Amino acid sequence: PVYYTDWRQKPSIPLRRGKHYNISKVGPPITTSVYPPTILFGRLLKLIWGKSPIWEISQSSVDIDDYLPICLHPVPLPTITDHIKHQTLCAKPIIWMVRRSQVQAHSITRPINKIQLIDELPINQKYNFVLLGNGSLVFGKIPHRTLKYPYRLLSKHVVLAKRSSNVRFAGEMRKIDNGETLLINNNSGTYRPDDKMVPDAIAYFQRLFPHLLVREISRH
Repeated sequence: PVYYTDWRQKPSIPLRRGKHYNISKVGPPITTSVYPPTILFGRLLKLIWGKSPIWEISQSSVDIDDYLPICLHPVPLPTITDHIKHQTLCAKPIIWMVRRSQVQAHSITRPINKIQLIDELPINQKYNFVLLGNGSLVFGKIPHRTLKYPYRLLSKHVVLAKRSSNVRFAGEMRKIDNGETLLINNNSGTYRPDDKMVPDAIAYFQRLFPHLLVREISRH
């Protein structure tokens, strides 16, 4: 079979390491998996906005209940029209269809550490992410927002979470400062984490990636 192979290439390591980047701090062990794009539809996505796999980081050393113990559920929308749209787009068959059309059904485990993983992510590229109760961090690239319909479907938090009932946090993240700083926020129209949860999410991220400086960024 033919697989998406960009992630197999040697990562581009930033030339500069500043005061925030401490390679000696490794933190808890993780398992990194990637859901490669499908063979046919993945090629179409690549033509539109580039390669867009879904990443999943699993770990069991840090208990997310110590940071984010509350399960989040999709927030009811204000109007009947919005509610109908939400129920349509977030229905289980639609989520399954979107996931199966976007990425392959089974992930591929990668022999990579967290330092290499973060180094591979492009600087200033935004990603939607969800934190799940089983200790998983799932994230995917945010396409250009001018492509509104594909954006709503392919990078929705509910798609990344596979409509899980155990979502603990959802938002956006990106790295800056030549890869030394990771910025996160709680920008999720589906789950809408409270602003008071952001510091706890930052503390959780900092435990996962102690070699980086994790900070909050405005969602606006």
